[in-house]
Amino acid sequence: MKRIDIRLNNDEMRRLQSLIGETLISVEHDAFSYVNASSQVIRINTSIGTLYLYSFAEPLDYYGTTEDVAVWTFESDRYKVVDLKNFVETPFDQSIKSISLIQENQRLFKNKEQIYDVWLTRGIIIDFGDHQLSFEKASWLSEDIYIQKGYDLLEKFAPTDVFSEGWDEPYLGTCSREIITLN
Repeated sequence: MKRIDIRLNNDEMRRLQSLIGETLISVEHDAFSYVNASSQVIRINTSIGTLYLYSFAEPLDYYGTTEDVAVWTFESDRYKVVDLKNFVETPFDQSIKSISLIQENQRLFKNKEQIYDVWLTRGIIIDFGDHQLSFEKASWLSEDIYIQKGYDLLEKFAPTDVFSEGWDEPYLGTCSREIITLN
């Protein structure tokens, strides 16, 4: 069985956790065209500094073929792509109450034998107490990061059925989500 894990790592999770209780000053992203998305990077300005959510394509096994798969990282390093952006700044000036990581487990079976066990970070939800901000991985192959503000944002994420329904016999895909709340 092939195992793939492209979740945010422990250092990235600690970096996120350090934001709890701090102020989210603003988020900088691409101008929205047809959807609320930013390609490859979002700059996150906080009371303790600037951080970046990156989504870069890497050649990885994508269920039997090698494809450019978007992989997220959350870091303080500023890469050249940031300087090429013409960001729009969205102010928040809100205290972060908690942050939730949406971890997705995709499993692929062939003739009832599991052949893939894949973990990825599907999204991040920042909770301000009275509303939320979310970043969602658009799809495996897209470097776009969807951005939403509002309430109950997990309900607005693409359903897990999108993965499960994409297979024909003898294949069967299943997908579940685990929510890790940092507070």
